[in-house]
Amino acid sequence: MIGALLLALAATAAPEPTYLVERIVTVGGAETRVSVFRNGVAVLARRRPGEAENVVRQPLSEVEMKVVTQVVEECYPEIARFSGVGDTPGSGRVELRLAPPGKNPLLVRYAVTAAPSLAVARLAQALDGLEGRLVATRVTREDLSGWEPAPGDRVELEDGRVVQVLSVTPSLDSVVVHLQVGDGPATFFITEQELRRLAVRRVAK
Repeated sequence: MIGALLLALAATAAPEPTYLVERIVTVGGAETRVSVFRNGVAVLARRRPGEAENVVRQPLSEVEMKVVTQVVEECYPEIARFSGVGDTPGSGRVELRLAPPGKNPLLVRYAVTAAPSLAVARLAQALDGLEGRLVATRVTREDLSGWEPAPGDRVELEDGRVVQVLSVTPSLDSVVVHLQVGDGPATFFITEQELRRLAVRRVAK
C-alpha cells in the first residue's frame, strides 16, 4: 500500500525542467519553438501544416551560454509580473517558459500583437538571434505520433539525451512513463504525451 502510494507520488511529481528558457510561437497552424537547455544545447523546432517537423540542435559555447543565462536571470523578475496586453481571440499566441537554476519555473502566455514589456522584448531579441542562427539548417524529425512507448524502447530527446523506457503506467487521465537517462542511475517520470513531444527519434537497442 505504502509502496504504491510512493510510486503514485513520484509519478505525479513534476520533474526538474531541463530547459533554461523556451519560447513557443503559434500562428494559425504553424508553430515555432526555440529552446535553450541547461546543458548548453539550443534547439529550433518548426512545424507547418502538412509538413514534417524540422528540428535543429546546436551546442552553445560557454560564453554564449553565460550570456543567455544572464539575460534570463535579469529578465525573470519583471517577466514574473508581466501580464498580456491586447490579447484578442484568434490572434497568434506566444508561450514563454523560464526556468533559471534556483528559481521556480515561470510560464507566461500572451498574444503576438501584445505590447511586450522591456524584459520580454530583451529576451525576445536574444531568442530571435538564436533562431536566426539555426533557421538555415533543416533536420527532419521522426514521426512518433503513433509510437506507443514500451519497456526497453530507447529514444533521443531534443536536448541530446538518450533515454530508455523502464515502465509504462496508465493513470487517471494520462499514461506515465518511467525513463532512465543513458546507462546511468538517473531516472525520471514523464507523461506519454510529453515524451512524444520531446523525442526526436528512436534509437536502436
